Amino acid sequence: MFPRQFRCIDCGGVEGYRSRPRTFVEKYILPVLFLRPVRCADCFRRGYRLVTVEVRERNESGVEHHAAA
Repeated sequence: MFPRQFRCIDCGGVEGYRSRPRTFVEKYILPVLFLRPVRCADCFRRGYRLVTVEVRERNESGVEHHAAA
């Protein structure tokens, strides 16, 4: 009934990542509509998808956790 697989509108890529909410609408209104921001892993286009669409969690780039020696 609802799409479960991510498909990029721009490049057709099938791998997407959760994107950080930026605005008031993305933080508070989209969740009410069962939408969330996502980013394509291939072309980096950002858009909104239903929460039922399977995407990967965000990678915190540039942040590495090292144990204290």
